[in-house]
Amino acid sequence: MSQRSFLMAGGLCVLLVALAANLSLGSTDIPLSSIFDAVVAFDGDSYDHFILLYQRLPRAMIAMFVGAVMACGGAVLQGLTRNPLASPAILGISSGATLFVIASVFFLALPPAWQGAAAVAGGLLGFASCLLVARLTGMSRDPRGLSLILSGAVLSMLYTSIANALMLASPSQRTDFLSWMSGNINHVYADRLYDFWWLGAAGLAVMFVLARPLTLVTLGRDKAASAGVDVRRVTLTALGAVVVSASAAVAICGPVGFVGLIVPHVVRPFFGAGFGASLPANAVLGAAVCLLADLAARTAFAPYVLHTGVMMDLLGGLVFAVIVKRTYLGAGARGMA
Repeated sequence: MSQRSFLMAGGLCVLLVALAANLSLGSTDIPLSSIFDAVVAFDGDSYDHFILLYQRLPRAMIAMFVGAVMACGGAVLQGLTRNPLASPAILGISSGATLFVIASVFFLALPPAWQGAAAVAGGLLGFASCLLVARLTGMSRDPRGLSLILSGAVLSMLYTSIANALMLASPSQRTDFLSWMSGNINHVYADRLYDFWWLGAAGLAVMFVLARPLTLVTLGRDKAASAGVDVRRVTLTALGAVVVSASAAVAICGPVGFVGLIVPHVVRPFFGAGFGASLPANAVLGAAVCLLADLAARTAFAPYVLHTGVMMDLLGGLVFAVIVKRTYLGAGARGMA
């Protein structure tokens, strides 16, 4: 067994352990044997079985979906932009999707089944506006990509502020979406997972199919073109897949940040920059990280329950500061400047 295969097997073990812990632990601990029984022989009169199938399992499925989608999206964005701080949450995708979901309900009264389309439109606008502002502020003269990150951060704050302002103008919608706005992985959004999972799955499938040409593009556009890769088409298709899948995740449970930032940095030293190996690893580890963050949100401050997005922000903020220091404030970064 190769080293990467061994590491992937270890990642799958971590994912299974995280899933079992997420299903078993909580305000009421449920034996692992009951988990198996609830799946293969559900007993409607059993409180444990009801909690497992109608609360913890849907919540775990949402966590795995969001973690896998955001981690793979972050890996592709970091590779294509050659910026270690790139992620759906930082480049305006998540905030744009959030704004359009809120606006679609506020102005158009769109039902939940159509809010996924609004989220995708918002994610596209958020990312496109980030690229536009970065270009206008001199992205081509910024080898470290700082203008891209700052543009995304500023626009993300702007779009989130507008979404909050819209909610303040409507008390009923504020009640419905206040938890969702903070990234709330919750079983009550199981219907949203049912409606939008295929968008995320389609985006992931496109990223996996494009793994080899994407790897060549990250090695250099000229090299990729000489190998027969249509660089423009591959890049635009991959970016579109990231936007669609990340927006679908936002449409389900709101913006869960920093998964797309943290996980690729953990995966890259072990699986390299090639997407053929790193994308599956990002999907597995992203799902595991989101499961563990959700478990911590439910249990770390018991009897109080945090939203998973808040827990990820607590962890991600620290990692973000470390990456910024290493990328833009370290000795190597100063030499580049």
